Amino acid sequence: MPISAQELARMMDATLTTTTAGVKEMEDLIAFARENHVYSLITNRWFIPMIVEGLRGTDTLPGSGCSATNGSDLTEVKAFAARRNIELGCAECDMVMNIPLFKSGLYNEVVKDIRAVKDAVGDKPLKCIIEVGILSDEEITRATELVIEGGADFVKTATGKLPDPTTVHQVEVISRANRGRIAIKAAGGIRTLETVQQMIDLGVSRFGVGSGSAAKLLAAAER
Repeated sequence: MPISAQELARMMDATLTTTTAGVKEMEDLIAFARENHVYSLITNRWFIPMIVEGLRGTDTLPGSGCSATNGSDLTEVKAFAARRNIELGCAECDMVMNIPLFKSGLYNEVVKDIRAVKDAVGDKPLKCIIEVGILSDEEITRATELVIEGGADFVKTATGKLPDPTTVHQVEVISRANRGRIAIKAAGGIRTLETVQQMIDLGVSRFGVGSGSAAKLLAAAER
């Protein structure tokens, strides 16, 4: 049965982290969330207090990331940013796996990095991005295992900052490695309801979608 707009909204994290997004764009994002009841909003860290206040009394959770897009911040910097996000009112936190360390084969250090951020957010959900677009299938499998070992609550496919979209095949690789041990969030270039449904069938429970694409997907589901 096709997914409804209401069901999709409750699986959707509407995201706006572009460099030029300012106060007006955040106001529009909050209004979009209030109207459509998306699960969460993900914004740049400076805007956390604004979205926390703007979403007060709604069923949409405020969230933000805690690391650079390649995950290469010092672990203590990531952990501090994650802890501060929660202190400011975020209900969830996103991080990027340390991709340079991962590509160097320093897997123990990657796990320590994830675990430190999870310790910083405590019982709040942590989503760890592995950036599937620059990984082979074997690397996606390994990265999924490391995210699970590090204690994150979600393995997330991508930041959406790279040109290639997340594919159904890449989600299938994560699903095979995961075997139901961790939640899966798909993000990065997801544009069609067909893709959404195929990913749900593979175990995806959350979608990260840019605010403009989120509106188009919800409109398509409504039709």
